[in-house]
Amino acid sequence: MNLVRAVEGMKRWSGIGLTLLLLSACTTPIPTIAPSQTYSPPAVSSAETQVASVQAEVPAPAFRAGRFALQIDTEPPQSFITSFDLTGGWPEGTLNIYNPLGMQMARVEWTANSARLRQGSQVREAASLESLVYQLTGTRLPTAALVDWLGGKPTPAEGWNVDVSEWHLRRLVLERVQPAPRTVLRIAFES
Repeated sequence: MNLVRAVEGMKRWSGIGLTLLLLSACTTPIPTIAPSQTYSPPAVSSAETQVASVQAEVPAPAFRAGRFALQIDTEPPQSFITSFDLTGGWPEGTLNIYNPLGMQMARVEWTANSARLRQGSQVREAASLESLVYQLTGTRLPTAALVDWLGGKPTPAEGWNVDVSEWHLRRLVLERVQPAPRTVLRIAFES
């Protein structure tokens, strides 16, 4: 009986790992320019034209790639290491998850009104990304924050510690202590 419960628990947390892995592909690269830039055209005589400074938001690229490692403190402990690429973000995007050999394991696509998981020939659909993640893991996860994390945005989420101390190395460390089990997600972004 304990073996059956252990297998069921592993399936549930494997679903969480797969979901996090799938969502990790939804990131966007860290911009190498400041989020806001000011442009001032070269000075010309006032008789020729009027010149004004313009400040505009510089959009971040809509694609992010990297690797992530997920550790779940269950009995026995579970861990996953994979690579991902993310196109888009929240509320619309696509996350591809790859095995260590670079072969695509899964693809998650979502909009504000639907979500779809593709694993080989299997397709699973839900009304939202949050609903799909819940179906896969049996637990509620901060899907909007998760998509942001994979996109390189250290968005706060209830119950999660967001550690940006390795941001200069293009790394983000996220830890959930409550509710148990303790879960650690480490994301390393490609340059």
